[in-house]
Amino acid sequence: MPKRRIRKVNSGHYSPAPTAAVTSTAISVTPPRVSPWRVDLALLLLTVGGFAAIGADSWMSWEGFSTMPIDWWIAAILTAIVAVSQIGSGIIQALGGDPFKGIGGSTSADDWWGITLKGLYVLDIFSNFAGFGGTQYLSINALWADPLGTIGLLLWNATLAVLLAFGDEILFRLRDRIAIGAQKNQQLAKIRAIQVEAHNKVLDHYRKLAVEQAEAAGQNLSVAFDWLDGGDNV
Repeated sequence: MPKRRIRKVNSGHYSPAPTAAVTSTAISVTPPRVSPWRVDLALLLLTVGGFAAIGADSWMSWEGFSTMPIDWWIAAILTAIVAVSQIGSGIIQALGGDPFKGIGGSTSADDWWGITLKGLYVLDIFSNFAGFGGTQYLSINALWADPLGTIGLLLWNATLAVLLAFGDEILFRLRDRIAIGAQKNQQLAKIRAIQVEAHNKVLDHYRKLAVEQAEAAGQNLSVAFDWLDGGDNV
């Protein structure tokens, strides 16, 4: 009986590259620029932060109005008017409009409307300033005793008051920009996830077929024992 050697099992026919099933599901979609979970997390944090800023602004306005010589119900009404008007004004600005114009119905009414809305912004900032305790530094005696320190505290409280007044608009504006701008990113992420899953399915079936063919090919091989004769080939 002639001697037969073990043949090479993998002759190159098991590479996934030339198969139509694999190449048809190749991952070719442009990957998203940002991970979807980061977008969702940013939207959640900005939404929660925006509502928290509205609550903080309303609370600080209430604290400021409470220090003024007015009844509590007047302070509550002023706080509600300031908070709700700023929410509406922020939406108009986000839509590309001007909340100070085109709402009064006429030129003269627009002028009064603009003055009123600007006054509400000023009232909100001043109530926040008073809520932070900035009014205690509006004193000639304090300014005379420590000019630099008093001016620094006035500027600090004024900065906090302005940031709190516009903080909710800033956060919601960022939230809206991300939500709209990330739509394509989210779609690319979904398409890519689908293609990755499909590609993995193809590779799983390809692995199963390759192993089955390898087992079938191995059963038809003859084993040579020429190494028992002391030859060089093993």
